[in-house]
Amino acid sequence: MTASIAAPRASAVAATLAIAAALAGPAVAQDGRTYIYASQLQGHPYLLDSLLGMDYAQEKFGVTVERLGPQGWDPVAGAEAVEQAIARKPDGIITTLWEPGAVPGIRRAMEQGIPVVVIEAVTPDNGGALTFIGLDNYQAGVDTAKELIARGGNSGTYVASGNWGASNTDAKFQGMVDYLEANSEWELAGRIDDKATTSAAIDAAKTMFNTYPDITAVVGLDSSSGTGICLAAEELEMDIEDLTVIVHDREDPVLECIADGVIDASIINKTALQAFLAVQMLEAYNDAATGLATVPISADNAAAGVNPFPQAIYMGTEVIDAENVDQFERQALPQF
Repeated sequence: MTASIAAPRASAVAATLAIAAALAGPAVAQDGRTYIYASQLQGHPYLLDSLLGMDYAQEKFGVTVERLGPQGWDPVAGAEAVEQAIARKPDGIITTLWEPGAVPGIRRAMEQGIPVVVIEAVTPDNGGALTFIGLDNYQAGVDTAKELIARGGNSGTYVASGNWGASNTDAKFQGMVDYLEANSEWELAGRIDDKATTSAAIDAAKTMFNTYPDITAVVGLDSSSGTGICLAAEELEMDIEDLTVIVHDREDPVLECIADGVIDASIINKTALQAFLAVQMLEAYNDAATGLATVPISADNAAAGVNPFPQAIYMGTEVIDAENVDQFERQALPQF
């Protein structure tokens, strides 16, 4: 990989955050059912692609998807958003379980006949939600390990960056570590907590570069990790051409850093697809014509206490690198 870095990416960070803020408000009302995406981190740029998927679902199904919850990381307010959504009696709720705060609300919604679909991240107790749609995050960690070996060889030392404590990040980390320990000679030098925010990720990456000068790779497991790693190297004027950098997700600065050769590859979830499928599953729950709720698993699924929906729908990962990064750039994506 090359270490050439284009013009400073601060403007790209600002633009991404501005777009996220603009998209975080309620969607344009349409005829049909109303669903609510109730969760925290509504203003985070990571959600741009999920929101795009919801916009696409609105157009395809003629429904309204409203958004409710705090702009940043706030588990208490995120759980309260689910409660507020229940009070509005929508046709369904979509939420994310990075942590278990919303589990009681999910359970109450389901008991009241309001279907809930969890996307992106899930805890062991999902509150009885209809289904989880997203990555098998442990397997995503395995995929990350395979990408590190493919691009960095079978041995070396690495640091992992992530927002530790988030259910999806912890599962990714475990899958990666387990695979590397069983199939390679890679050694973990340490972990840094980037808190899934740009400023914290930059500071954490600077500390990492100063603390672990001899590492041969960096792995970033949340959506801000790659931005932090790349911008920290830029601010420190570091030449990292010998460092293998594998990250996750597709913030605009990450895509720029891939195009510039600073980041080797990013492992991504099909976030637009998971959001679209969440709406599709809620439509299937509410529309008897689909037949999904009455698939003959039993004589009477409701009476038998049978959930006719799959326990989980896994997206699988994709890889963005220098060969295909132009296909993922924000201006190349359709709008709805």
